[in-house]
Amino acid sequence: MTATHDYAEQQRALYGAPLGERFGVVLKEYGISQRTLAATLGLSAPMLSQLASARRIKIGNPAVYARLVMLEERIQEEDKAAVLAEVRESDPVLTTQVRPTSSQNADDGTAPGHDRLASALASLGRPAELTSAAEAAGEGPLASVLRRAAELAEGRR
Repeated sequence: MTATHDYAEQQRALYGAPLGERFGVVLKEYGISQRTLAATLGLSAPMLSQLASARRIKIGNPAVYARLVMLEERIQEEDKAAVLAEVRESDPVLTTQVRPTSSQNADDGTAPGHDRLASALASLGRPAELTSAAEAAGEGPLASVLRRAAELAEGRR
């Protein structure tokens, strides 16, 4: 397995898909160049290229990722230029609040992606550490994800 393939798989675990795939959809749907996407997200063009080709794993600035998500969420809007301008000028505020989605699982209240996040966390922590973090988080989505991660980590032992 090559480092690039391994990095792309790590991106899949962190972001749900390799960043090259996610960037590709945005580039196509908005009809823009990589340079324009980089400027909109708040990245340098070389950094965008490294992330897209999986030579780098993570987006260092959470606001950059938030802008990518904004672009993805607004992809169906007709005025693409307005969306790009608004996202470029945005200053996303990141919180630990989880926005409910229409596709939330009615059985356990977890949103899609929580299993992916729990799996990623399970590969990074020991079961006891994850359980302790879940207890510290109390109740809510974060605690649920951490408890699930602890279960998965225990199963990998």
